[in-house]
Parts: sequence; structure tokens; C-alpha cells
Amino acid sequence: MGEMKLFEFSANITCAAVVAAKTEEAAREAIKTWERAWFETGDFQQVNDVDLVDIREIKDSEMDSLHDLAHEVVA
Repeated sequence: MGEMKLFEFSANITCAAVVAAKTEEAAREAIKTWERAWFETGDFQQVNDVDLVDIREIKDSEMDSLHDLAHEVVA
């Protein structure tokens, strides 16, 4: 794979989620516990305000575990 680095980005991600409930209050209460489920189960809308916040060198001993270190591995 050559010399790889870990590039960490920060971004605002917009997702839409539909909740079936009897009241808006009940629906809002339900989504309070979702945490990252918005991105995992909602409809992806957009990504904006992307900033590079860190670049980390990868040790040779870490090359076999890239999928544990990064969310995405680009060869």
C-alpha cells in the first residue's frame, strides 16, 4: 500500500429521519436516544463544512490493522 497516513476530518452531516408517533413530543423524545443512528439509519442529505483536523503517521506494525484504525481505507 505504500506510505499511508491517517487523515481525520470534521464535517457537519445532515440526515433526515422519519418517526411515526402520535405526537411531535413523542417523536422528539424517541430521537433523543439515537446518537449516531441518525447517520446509520436516516436518509443521508449532505455533508458540508469539512475541515482536516489531524494527520497521523501510521507505523509499519499498524499496516495490517488499517480497517481498525480508519473508517475508510483508500488504496
